[in-house]
Amino acid sequence: MVDNMIEAREEVMVSSSSGENKTLRTAYFLQPCIQDSHFLPPHFSISSETTTELPLEIRYNGWRPPTEEWKKWVQKLQPKFEYLWLQTGIYQAIKASTYEIKRDDELILELVNRWCSKTNTFVFPWGESTITLEDTKVCFGYSLLGCSVTNPLMNSEQVKAEEELMEARRMFNSSKAKKVNQRAWMMYFMESESIVEHEAFLVYWLSRFVFPADAYEIILKSVVPIAIHLAHGNRIALAPAVLASIYRDLSLLNSVITKNVTATMKSLQVTIWSPFQLVQIWALERFLTLKPRPITIGHGLPKVVRWGGVKVLKNKNLKKDLNIAGFGNGFLWQPYENSTSVEVYNDKDMWKCYNPYLEQELHSFGRCLRACELVGMGSREKYLPHRVAMQFGVDQDIPAKVAFCKKDPWVIYSQPAALVDIDLFVQLCSRKPGVTSRYYDWWKQLKSSEERDNKRVKVEKHQMEGSDKEDHLVVYELSSSDDEVVEIGKTLSSHEFGDFTSPKVGEINSQSCDRNGEKEESVDPFTLDMEHDLEKRIQKLERVMSKIKEARLGNKP
Repeated sequence: MVDNMIEAREEVMVSSSSGENKTLRTAYFLQPCIQDSHFLPPHFSISSETTTELPLEIRYNGWRPPTEEWKKWVQKLQPKFEYLWLQTGIYQAIKASTYEIKRDDELILELVNRWCSKTNTFVFPWGESTITLEDTKVCFGYSLLGCSVTNPLMNSEQVKAEEELMEARRMFNSSKAKKVNQRAWMMYFMESESIVEHEAFLVYWLSRFVFPADAYEIILKSVVPIAIHLAHGNRIALAPAVLASIYRDLSLLNSVITKNVTATMKSLQVTIWSPFQLVQIWALERFLTLKPRPITIGHGLPKVVRWGGVKVLKNKNLKKDLNIAGFGNGFLWQPYENSTSVEVYNDKDMWKCYNPYLEQELHSFGRCLRACELVGMGSREKYLPHRVAMQFGVDQDIPAKVAFCKKDPWVIYSQPAALVDIDLFVQLCSRKPGVTSRYYDWWKQLKSSEERDNKRVKVEKHQMEGSDKEDHLVVYELSSSDDEVVEIGKTLSSHEFGDFTSPKVGEINSQSCDRNGEKEESVDPFTLDMEHDLEKRIQKLERVMSKIKEARLGNKP
């Protein structure tokens, strides 16, 4: 088993979709689970009133297509450095960057509407699911193993390479453009035969495809140490840092939509810097009704290659299909059962695992299963795989709250997590998991309560809209204590909203609006602060609710 991360015990298990087929069997659970059914955790619901029909312009600055010059540069350096890319775990990720993914805005916004930033999971009527470290590895080829992205340079050879790259940056900064443009950087090093061409190649790749940030089409200084480590054969764990940036931007975008669902502003611009392609690829791999015909890929390539250039089919029933997928067979909990990263196959009804890098895969899989904080580029995000255990072939029980210690989160993430029992690893890759009977009852009860609350809100909204459609609004706010959606029926005119809505046009930039309080180099004109003072917000809500009651009593005959 995995160092106390997986617990085996006998439980009454049922079908996750119907609650039927009760069976008493040995089940496997990710820790931590609720031990006492009398103390159930709170449920973080998602408002059913959110909408994608907002005056909202989203700039996906991290969704960068490959250029023909980039593809040529990859072809040029691959024969010489492919062995090093394999050694450092970036070969698949570099190959993935040569494919363009056609964006489906409607699909992305439907998923964003279901995001809960308190748990970093998508909440559907049938359960929770999320983008995991496994998705980041299998779909885009980012490594889970290696040093942190914050690791400093270690020797004089690496420092010398840094000096060479910084000298090139100074050269571009002193030019007429006064900036280090990505294309100019690429063309210069492709043609100069510099001794640090490989390092410069990786700086470009990291700036454009992995950690795009700060400014559009600019080479980033912050990725230079990472590129040097990789070029010198040191593996860096890119997967947790990439996933942290995606979690951050999902929370940002969800907050914008939720807070402004009834706002009267003319327009709102949101800039997303993370590689959001992963959100779409995650959905295409799991929701069967979304699937166009993917491209057949060769051995050793990441899943993203299947969707290169493929246009997603329009779905008139998208919202409904997402809501019911898990009740039948429309959602694949384990779409990567026989992926090249696992190499599990069936031989005469015996599941076996053949992989020359099996030990690495065991370590990687172990990291996918451990609840931790993801260390990103200037941010931290909670990673809670025990809430979506069935995505790993593990059975689902009621998840308990994770108490993160104050230690360096990287120490927790990087501690050994190898599977001692290889047979269990193979079994988890091939079995069909279930849920405990108490989990099914807990989730069903929570969703029933949520449906009643939503019906009540819709009735109140209808009553208020009937009185005065121009001056009366319904506000959907986020609680200051967490990111759970709070629905507030409001019969006040728009000028009385105060801090609840923004009366102006604003731009929200993900790099400057880290919900964990991290600040980047640039600050945009309008920023979104997701951590308000709890006491002040409660007082404001109490005043609003008091006015609502007064308004309702005043309207009665």
